[in-house]
Amino acid sequence: MKTRFISLLLVALVAVTSTSCLKDDYLFDYDNMKSVIELPYLDHSKTLSYKSGATSVSADLYVNYSIADWRDIQEDIPVVLSIDESLLGGAKLLPASAYNLKFPLTMTILRASEQEKLSQQVHDGEKLNWQSAQEVLTISLTDPNLVSGTLYALPLTISNVPSQYTISGNFRTVVFYVTAP
Repeated sequence: MKTRFISLLLVALVAVTSTSCLKDDYLFDYDNMKSVIELPYLDHSKTLSYKSGATSVSADLYVNYSIADWRDIQEDIPVVLSIDESLLGGAKLLPASAYNLKFPLTMTILRASEQEKLSQQVHDGEKLNWQSAQEVLTISLTDPNLVSGTLYALPLTISNVPSQYTISGNFRTVVFYVTAP
């Protein structure tokens, strides 16, 4: 009985004296965190498929930011996407003549006041969310520079955002793959 009492007293003493870590600084400074700009895709690559006889294939290209409420953004956010050939892997770089967008491409996430105006014009389901910008990437399958049966890639990365934002370390790149018919 006496050893149980001493053991319980010892445990209580350790519990009381080990609470000093509660006065440590936080690991994250939530007051000074920057919003993160990202490419909101589940995978870092997207294979574009098409039906036999198709002349083109399209995909939505999005950039997104991590602010909790889109109404908090008070400025337009220009996001620059560039081609990053280091992401090609075993594919060939898609020739610039085969797609409709020009890189580096600046996509602008609109400030809240502009989003509210736009929300009156856009029907639900046509936009990823109000924290994003969207372009449509169209690849011509009849481009004369494409070799039939060859796997092509368009590797994109976020290359520039305003200084008050952070480029995501996990979701900064996406590679669009297409095999020429």
